Amino acid sequence: MFPPRKLGRFFLTVVAIYALLMVPWPGLKSGYAYLFCRFGDVVFARFWFWPEAGVRFLNLESLAVGDTAPGADQLQARGVFDTAMELRSQRAPGNYGYLRTSSRYVGYVPTVVLAALVLATAVPWRHRVRRLFWGLLLVHLFVVFRLTLTLTANGFAADKSYALFRPSPFWRGALTRMESVFSDDPTVSFVVPVLIWFLVSLRRKSA
Repeated sequence: MFPPRKLGRFFLTVVAIYALLMVPWPGLKSGYAYLFCRFGDVVFARFWFWPEAGVRFLNLESLAVGDTAPGADQLQARGVFDTAMELRSQRAPGNYGYLRTSSRYVGYVPTVVLAALVLATAVPWRHRVRRLFWGLLLVHLFVVFRLTLTLTANGFAADKSYALFRPSPFWRGALTRMESVFSDDPTVSFVVPVLIWFLVSLRRKSA
Protein backbone atom coordinates (compact mmCIF):
# COMPACT_ATOMS: atom_id res chain seq x y z
CA MET A 1 0.00 0.00 0.00
CA PHE A 2 1.20 3.50 -0.84
CA PRO A 3 1.29 5.99 2.03
CA PRO A 4 -1.63 8.43 1.66
CA ARG A 5 0.75 11.40 1.46
CA LYS A 6 2.73 9.90 -1.43
CA LEU A 7 -0.45 8.83 -3.19
CA GLY A 8 -1.92 12.29 -2.85
CA ARG A 9 1.28 13.91 -4.12
CA PHE A 10 1.32 11.55 -7.10
CA PHE A 11 -2.31 12.31 -7.93
CA LEU A 12 -1.80 16.09 -7.69
CA THR A 13 1.32 15.88 -9.86
CA VAL A 14 -0.53 13.88 -12.52
CA VAL A 15 -3.36 16.43 -12.56
CA ALA A 16 -0.91 19.36 -12.74
CA ILE A 17 1.08 17.87 -15.64
CA TYR A 18 -2.08 16.88 -17.48
CA ALA A 19 -3.59 20.36 -17.05
CA LEU A 20 -0.34 22.01 -18.18
CA LEU A 21 -0.16 19.91 -21.34
CA MET A 22 -3.85 20.37 -22.13
CA VAL A 23 -3.67 24.18 -22.01
CA PRO A 24 -4.30 25.51 -25.55
CA TRP A 25 -0.86 27.05 -25.93
CA PRO A 26 -0.43 29.08 -29.16
CA GLY A 27 0.34 26.75 -32.04
CA LEU A 28 0.01 23.55 -29.98
CA LYS A 29 -3.28 22.36 -31.46
CA SER A 30 -2.35 23.08 -35.07
CA GLY A 31 1.17 21.74 -34.55
CA TYR A 32 -0.04 18.43 -33.16
CA ALA A 33 -2.70 18.12 -35.88
CA TYR A 34 0.07 18.51 -38.47
CA LEU A 35 2.22 15.84 -36.79
CA PHE A 36 -0.81 13.57 -36.45
CA CYS A 37 -1.48 13.79 -40.19
CA ARG A 38 2.16 13.17 -41.10
CA PHE A 39 2.22 10.18 -38.73
CA GLY A 40 -0.92 8.83 -40.38
CA ASP A 41 0.54 9.32 -43.84
CA VAL A 42 3.67 7.36 -42.94
CA VAL A 43 1.76 4.45 -41.37
CA PHE A 44 -1.17 4.28 -43.79
CA ALA A 45 0.33 5.52 -47.05
CA ARG A 46 0.02 1.90 -48.11
CA PHE A 47 -2.65 0.51 -45.82
CA TRP A 48 -0.73 -2.22 -44.09
CA PHE A 49 -3.48 -4.84 -44.13
CA TRP A 50 -4.30 -4.44 -47.82
CA PRO A 51 -1.65 -3.27 -50.31
CA GLU A 52 -4.40 -2.27 -52.76
CA ALA A 53 -5.69 0.46 -50.43
CA GLY A 54 -4.34 3.91 -49.77
CA VAL A 55 -5.06 6.43 -47.04
CA ARG A 56 -4.10 10.10 -46.91
CA PHE A 57 -4.52 12.32 -43.85
CA LEU A 58 -5.66 15.93 -44.27
CA ASN A 59 -5.52 18.68 -41.67
CA LEU A 60 -8.93 20.31 -42.13
CA GLU A 61 -7.89 23.52 -40.40
CA SER A 62 -5.18 24.20 -42.96
CA LEU A 63 -6.72 22.57 -46.02
CA ALA A 64 -5.78 24.33 -49.22
CA VAL A 65 -7.61 24.38 -52.53
CA GLY A 66 -6.59 21.36 -54.58
CA ASP A 67 -5.61 19.22 -51.59
CA THR A 68 -8.66 16.99 -52.00
CA ALA A 69 -10.20 15.12 -54.89
CA PRO A 70 -12.80 16.91 -57.05
CA GLY A 71 -16.13 17.22 -55.30
CA ALA A 72 -14.67 17.15 -51.78
CA ASP A 73 -14.20 20.89 -51.40
CA GLN A 74 -16.94 20.99 -48.76
CA LEU A 75 -14.71 19.27 -46.22
CA GLN A 76 -14.32 21.49 -43.18
CA ALA A 77 -13.34 21.09 -39.55
CA ARG A 78 -16.35 20.46 -37.32
CA GLY A 79 -15.88 20.85 -33.59
CA VAL A 80 -13.19 18.41 -32.43
CA PHE A 81 -13.08 16.73 -35.85
CA ASP A 82 -10.04 18.48 -37.30
CA THR A 83 -8.70 15.70 -39.53
CA ALA A 84 -10.00 13.93 -42.63
CA MET A 85 -8.84 10.55 -43.90
CA GLU A 86 -9.02 10.11 -47.65
CA LEU A 87 -9.60 6.48 -48.64
CA ARG A 88 -8.82 5.05 -52.08
CA SER A 89 -8.61 1.59 -53.59
CA GLN A 90 -6.73 0.30 -56.61
CA ARG A 91 -9.67 -2.00 -57.30
CA ALA A 92 -11.87 1.00 -58.02
CA PRO A 93 -9.73 3.80 -59.50
CA GLY A 94 -11.41 7.17 -59.28
CA ASN A 95 -13.55 6.17 -56.31
CA TYR A 96 -12.66 7.61 -52.94
CA GLY A 97 -14.19 8.52 -49.61
CA TYR A 98 -13.56 10.69 -46.58
CA LEU A 99 -13.85 9.98 -42.88
CA ARG A 100 -13.45 12.62 -40.19
CA THR A 101 -11.53 12.04 -36.97
CA SER A 102 -10.08 14.06 -34.09
CA SER A 103 -6.32 14.28 -33.71
CA ARG A 104 -6.81 15.65 -30.19
CA TYR A 105 -8.98 12.86 -28.77
CA VAL A 106 -7.60 9.97 -30.82
CA GLY A 107 -3.93 10.79 -30.36
CA TYR A 108 -3.12 13.76 -28.15
CA VAL A 109 -5.21 12.96 -25.05
CA PRO A 110 -3.93 9.38 -24.56
CA THR A 111 -0.37 10.62 -25.17
CA VAL A 112 -0.74 13.34 -22.52
CA VAL A 113 -2.33 10.98 -19.99
CA LEU A 114 0.51 8.48 -20.40
CA ALA A 115 3.16 11.22 -20.17
CA ALA A 116 1.59 12.68 -17.01
CA LEU A 117 1.47 9.29 -15.28
CA VAL A 118 5.06 8.40 -16.16
CA LEU A 119 6.54 11.79 -15.28
CA ALA A 120 4.69 11.88 -11.96
CA THR A 121 5.98 8.46 -10.88
CA ALA A 122 8.55 8.81 -8.10
CA VAL A 123 11.44 6.87 -9.65
CA PRO A 124 14.89 8.02 -10.87
CA TRP A 125 14.70 10.10 -14.04
CA ARG A 126 16.55 7.52 -16.12
CA HIS A 127 13.72 5.09 -15.38
CA ARG A 128 11.09 7.71 -16.23
CA VAL A 129 12.75 8.40 -19.57
CA ARG A 130 12.90 4.69 -20.40
CA ARG A 131 9.30 4.14 -19.35
CA LEU A 132 8.19 7.20 -21.29
CA PHE A 133 9.88 5.85 -24.44
CA TRP A 134 8.20 2.45 -24.23
CA GLY A 135 4.92 3.96 -23.08
CA LEU A 136 4.75 6.38 -26.00
CA LEU A 137 5.57 3.54 -28.38
CA LEU A 138 2.66 1.50 -27.03
CA VAL A 139 0.33 4.51 -27.02
CA HIS A 140 1.02 5.14 -30.69
CA LEU A 141 0.43 1.48 -31.48
CA PHE A 142 -2.92 1.95 -29.76
CA VAL A 143 -3.58 5.05 -31.89
CA VAL A 144 -2.83 3.04 -35.04
CA PHE A 145 -5.19 0.33 -33.80
CA ARG A 146 -7.99 2.89 -33.26
CA LEU A 147 -7.50 4.39 -36.70
CA THR A 148 -7.38 0.91 -38.26
CA LEU A 149 -10.75 0.07 -36.72
CA THR A 150 -12.28 3.32 -37.99
CA LEU A 151 -10.90 2.87 -41.49
CA THR A 152 -12.04 -0.76 -41.61
CA ALA A 153 -15.49 -0.53 -40.03
CA ASN A 154 -16.53 2.72 -41.71
CA GLY A 155 -14.55 2.47 -44.93
CA PHE A 156 -12.81 -0.55 -46.39
CA ALA A 157 -15.29 -3.04 -44.94
CA ALA A 158 -18.37 -0.85 -45.31
CA ASP A 159 -20.83 -0.69 -48.19
CA LYS A 160 -18.64 1.66 -50.22
CA SER A 161 -17.50 1.72 -53.83
CA TYR A 162 -13.88 1.48 -52.69
CA ALA A 163 -14.47 -1.34 -50.15
CA LEU A 164 -11.88 -4.11 -50.09
CA PHE A 165 -14.08 -6.85 -48.70
CA ARG A 166 -17.67 -7.49 -47.71
CA PRO A 167 -17.88 -9.11 -44.27
CA SER A 168 -20.82 -11.20 -43.20
CA PRO A 169 -23.45 -9.54 -40.99
CA PHE A 170 -21.85 -11.15 -37.93
CA TRP A 171 -18.36 -9.78 -38.62
CA ARG A 172 -19.75 -6.42 -39.73
CA GLY A 173 -21.54 -6.16 -36.39
CA ALA A 174 -18.39 -7.22 -34.51
CA LEU A 175 -16.32 -4.59 -36.31
CA THR A 176 -18.92 -1.91 -35.59
CA ARG A 177 -19.02 -2.79 -31.89
CA MET A 178 -15.23 -2.81 -31.58
CA GLU A 179 -15.01 0.53 -33.35
CA SER A 180 -17.63 2.06 -31.07
CA VAL A 181 -15.75 0.88 -27.97
CA PHE A 182 -12.12 1.54 -28.90
CA SER A 183 -12.49 4.48 -31.29
CA ASP A 184 -15.67 6.36 -30.35
CA ASP A 185 -15.78 5.98 -26.56
CA PRO A 186 -13.79 8.92 -25.08
CA THR A 187 -13.12 7.08 -21.80
CA VAL A 188 -10.82 4.68 -23.66
CA SER A 189 -8.43 7.59 -24.20
CA PHE A 190 -7.90 7.59 -20.43
CA VAL A 191 -8.24 3.92 -19.53
CA VAL A 192 -5.76 2.47 -22.03
CA PRO A 193 -2.90 4.87 -21.11
CA VAL A 194 -3.37 3.89 -17.45
CA LEU A 195 -3.02 0.22 -18.41
CA ILE A 196 0.05 1.02 -20.51
CA TRP A 197 1.58 2.99 -17.62
CA PHE A 198 1.03 0.03 -15.33
CA LEU A 199 2.59 -2.30 -17.89
CA VAL A 200 5.75 -0.22 -18.43
CA SER A 201 6.06 0.29 -14.66
CA LEU A 202 6.37 -3.45 -13.95
CA ARG A 203 9.86 -4.41 -12.87
CA ARG A 204 11.36 -7.74 -12.01
CA LYS A 205 12.38 -8.04 -8.42
CA SER A 206 16.09 -8.37 -7.99
CA ALA A 207 17.20 -11.78 -6.94
